[in-house]
Amino acid sequence: MAQYRGLSPNGVAESRRAPRIELMERIHGHLTSVDVPVLVREISLGGLSVQAALRFPVGAVHEFRLTLGDLSTVMVRGRVVHCTPREDEKGQLVYNTGIEFLEDQPVSSPKIPDLVNRMTSSEPAKVKK
Repeated sequence: MAQYRGLSPNGVAESRRAPRIELMERIHGHLTSVDVPVLVREISLGGLSVQAALRFPVGAVHEFRLTLGDLSTVMVRGRVVHCTPREDEKGQLVYNTGIEFLEDQPVSSPKIPDLVNRMTSSEPAKVKK
């Protein structure tokens, strides 16, 4: 698969296999293993970016329940590739975490391309390159 190359918002070169889609709060996420809500910030064919109040260990594998705008839910499984602390707009410590989708998704979940297609066709989304 071709590598996607661009600049992050802070000007750092990055390499991605697929553009990210900024979700603007259209998906609500929940980390099922520890019953914690997460803010799903972006999704792509390769993974998703979440924000949460807890630090995810790099390499850990987690399942997330995603609730879409039509209130349907899907389960996705991914591996933590990075976890960066920062302060949110209220001054609280949160962690921005990058999750790479795994090949072995839960049986009941849609294929990742179908999920991403559903997100982009339901209403306009901002694609980040």
